[in-house]
Amino acid sequence: MSLIKRAGLYCLRQRFRTVILFLVLMIIATFMITGIAVRDAAKGATADVQTAIGGKIMLNLEEGRYGSGQQNEWGTTYSYNGDLITQEIVDEIEKVDGVVGYNSEDTGGYYGAGVNFKYLPAAFGLSYTQYGESSAYTATLSSEKCSKFQSGKYKLVDGRHITPKDRHACLISKELSDYNKLSVGDKVKMYCLDADSISEFKIVGIFDGTEGTSGNPLTVDQIPANCGYIDYATVFELFEDIIDGYAQLTIYVEDPVSVQNVYDKISDLPELKDKTLKLTIDTDEYDVISTPLESLQKLVNTTIVIISAVSVVILTLLLTVWIRGRKKEIGILLSIGKSKVNIILQIFTETFVVAVISFVASIPFSNLIVEKAGAFLVSRVTTGTVNLNVQIDTAYLLPIYIIGIVLITATVIASSWTVVRSKPKDIFTKMS
Repeated sequence: MSLIKRAGLYCLRQRFRTVILFLVLMIIATFMITGIAVRDAAKGATADVQTAIGGKIMLNLEEGRYGSGQQNEWGTTYSYNGDLITQEIVDEIEKVDGVVGYNSEDTGGYYGAGVNFKYLPAAFGLSYTQYGESSAYTATLSSEKCSKFQSGKYKLVDGRHITPKDRHACLISKELSDYNKLSVGDKVKMYCLDADSISEFKIVGIFDGTEGTSGNPLTVDQIPANCGYIDYATVFELFEDIIDGYAQLTIYVEDPVSVQNVYDKISDLPELKDKTLKLTIDTDEYDVISTPLESLQKLVNTTIVIISAVSVVILTLLLTVWIRGRKKEIGILLSIGKSKVNIILQIFTETFVVAVISFVASIPFSNLIVEKAGAFLVSRVTTGTVNLNVQIDTAYLLPIYIIGIVLITATVIASSWTVVRSKPKDIFTKMS
């Protein structure tokens, strides 16, 4: 009788042991599949973070470059006597390989009073211009990359964002647009007291996120809904005699891993040589999210190793107890000429067939617990900074089978060898 037939008959005859082995292996496989799924989801989320967030390089003015203060009717003013970030520098940085974008934002870079529209009223109805009180606007090259949009506090609900190519473009809040019945494509006029001029802006986008954030404002610029965004080009146009560069530039790198390489390339640009500008690497945002994800991967890998080790111990104990109960059977097989390898292969076949069925049956159970397990681990390790999309892939069966074969082989050899290596005479003598 072949070893395969003997293995099949044994599994049918010892149904209770077969069921126990099936359940143990199914539980082990469920934990293994869940662990691999969570680990791969964390690895995929890390790659997505790299693409979505990227790395950042900051170009700022050098500190301590302000001269002595001068008194005027408004108080004391200080003049910056260092280099500014000119458009020429920005254009050269844009050409550097690895740079995928850039932005500069100056909160309060422009103050404008509504000429053909009104701001949401504040407690003090100041009218220091003929058009009423002015509100603050952030001057930016790319509004999409501004901090409040990046953090999710503001969200574009209509139209598009301001880009570096825009001229006389603005974003306004939904509250302000509803208050004045304005929409994307409409044009608003604003009076700037500092430039003593009226500028016309086209509304290219409308954002929300300002609702319920006003508090008890005294002036209109303290109401977030009254504050918007305008393009930097208009600021340069209005203050061409005063402003001829940016005070800060955020440079975006596609892959945070290569940020140092891009940093070195930018540092070597001739346009930055001998300039009083400070270039630094900023990967804080990426690190905040990626570090917990990497910790999660290490945790899951450690868990998989522990599960594998515990599985070997449990299977070895079970098989050792059961094989010792088969001494008579093993003694008879040895006495009729069956080799030790043949007997071990029979035991391996019995266990492997049950394992294959167990591994396949574990997939639906894994689907039931994998999302909850992933959410639990994320809450413990990443403190809610990310969400994992954990899914079971049929491709996981291959590594499970490979790991399973290795574990089963090791446990079968370890648990059966002490009995199989004995001679038939010794086995029957001990039994009697």
